[in-house]
Amino acid sequence: MKKIKFIWLVTCLTMAMANAQEKSCEHALLKIKQFIKSPSPFNNGEGLAASLEPCVLEGNAEAENYLGMLYLKGIGVQKDPSKAFSYFSKAADKAYPKAQYNLGRLYKYGIGCTIDFTKAMDWFVIATENGNQRAAYSLGYMYYKGFGVAQSYKEAVYWFERSEDPMAKHFLGLCYYLGYGVTANSNTALELLLNNPIVNSKTLVTYIKANQKATIESNVEIALNNNEVVEEAIEDFTEKAAVSNQIIEKEELLQNWRGKLIQYDWSGKHVQRILPIALSFKKAGKYLTVNTIFEKQEKQSKAMWKDQTMYLENLTFSLDKLYTSNPEKLTLDYSLLAMNLNKQEFNGLPYLTGNVDSYIDEWTEYGEPLSIILQPENSDTYFDEETLLALANQEGQFIKLYPMPFKEQLLVQYTLEEAGEVQVALTSYDNSIHLVLDTGVKAAGEQTLQLSPDIPSGIYIVKIIAADKVHTKMIVKND
Repeated sequence: MKKIKFIWLVTCLTMAMANAQEKSCEHALLKIKQFIKSPSPFNNGEGLAASLEPCVLEGNAEAENYLGMLYLKGIGVQKDPSKAFSYFSKAADKAYPKAQYNLGRLYKYGIGCTIDFTKAMDWFVIATENGNQRAAYSLGYMYYKGFGVAQSYKEAVYWFERSEDPMAKHFLGLCYYLGYGVTANSNTALELLLNNPIVNSKTLVTYIKANQKATIESNVEIALNNNEVVEEAIEDFTEKAAVSNQIIEKEELLQNWRGKLIQYDWSGKHVQRILPIALSFKKAGKYLTVNTIFEKQEKQSKAMWKDQTMYLENLTFSLDKLYTSNPEKLTLDYSLLAMNLNKQEFNGLPYLTGNVDSYIDEWTEYGEPLSIILQPENSDTYFDEETLLALANQEGQFIKLYPMPFKEQLLVQYTLEEAGEVQVALTSYDNSIHLVLDTGVKAAGEQTLQLSPDIPSGIYIVKIIAADKVHTKMIVKND
C-alpha cells in the first residue's frame, strides 16, 4: 500500500513539474513574441535565451525556432549565425513550419551555411505544405524575378495563389493587372488588391484606376504583346545589316553618342519604357570619363573599357517608378554598372548596342533587364521605334550572380548550350587582383559555382570564357 502511495506521489510530482515546465515555456515564448513584435529601447532582450534553454532541452520545436531567431538577430546574446542555423534545423526536422521557412531563408542568403538555392527552395516547399504562407510567397518572388531559378511568371503565379500572405496577394494582383503568367484581368486584380490590407495594394489600386498600364503602353508606342512587329523588324535588320559584332577599339568610343535606354520587365520580353540618353567618352589616364545626360540629369563617372564592356563607377540616376507600392516613394535610384556593347552597321549607319547591368540599392538587388542603342551624335538618320526594338533586342543574361553585393559567399550561375572548356575568373576593377576561380571541361546545362573568395571590399568583374566567347558581369564585395 505504501509502495502504491509512493508511486502515486511520484507520478503527481512528475506531472506537476511537467505542467510547471510547460507553463514556464509558454511564458518564455510569450515574452519573446511580445519583444519581437514591439521591441523596447529599454530592453535589450537579456535573459530571453536563458529562459528558453530548458524548453530546448525538452525538445520544444517552437522554443528551438525562437532561440535560433535570438542568435540570428543578436537579441540578448552574441549574434551567432551558426547557432541560429543549428536551432532552426532542429526545429525544422520536427516539422515546425516557421523554422522550415527560416531555414530556407538561411540557405537562400548563405547565413550560417553555404548558399544553396536548391535546399532553400526544398525547405520553402516543405514549409508551404505545412501551412507557412510566407514560404509560398518567397517561392513566388524567386520565380517572379528569376533569382536562383529560371524566371517564370507562370510558376510565380502558382506559388502566389497558394499563399495568404499579403505580399503574395499583392504580387498576384500585379500579375493579373499586367498579364504576367495569366490572362490580364483588371477586375480580378482590383478584387485581390482591394481586399488586401496593406498600403502596397492600396497604392497599386490608384494606378489601375488611373489606367497607368495604358499610359505606359502609349509611351512605349508599341503594344506590349505585339511581337510580330518586332520579329519583322529583326528579319529586316538581318537582311540589311552589313557587319555585326565588330571589335570596338577604345579610340572609337571617344566621341559623343545619343540614343535610347530600353527597360524590360523581369522576363526580358516586355518593353516597359524607352528613354533618351546621351553619352560622351573622354580619356582620363588609363580610365575613361563618361558624361551622361539622362532624364534631365547630368552625371559624370569614371569608367573602364575591357572585354568589350564599359564598366561604370558611381553612375546613379533616379527614375519614376512605373507602379509604386509606397505613395511616399515615387522614384527608384538605379546605378548603371556596366554596358556590354557591340558595334554594328545598319543601312550604312554605325551604332552601338548591348545589355546594361543595373543595381537598385533600396532592394539590394540587380535591376530589371536593360538594353541600350547608341549612334554618333552627328548622325543625320535615326531609327524608328520598330527597328530600335529589333536592334536592341534583349539577350538573356549569361551570368547570374547572387547576392549583390556579397560579403563572404558568392554564387555564380551560368548555362552552357553544349559541353566545352570553361574558365571562370574574378578581377578587381583596378586589375590589382586576378583570381582564376574555376577551369575545365563542363557538361551542357546549368552550372553553379559556390565561392568564398578571400578578397578585400571593392568592385570586381566576374569573367566567364566559354565556347570562345567572353561573358562578364560586375559585382560588389562589402565587408
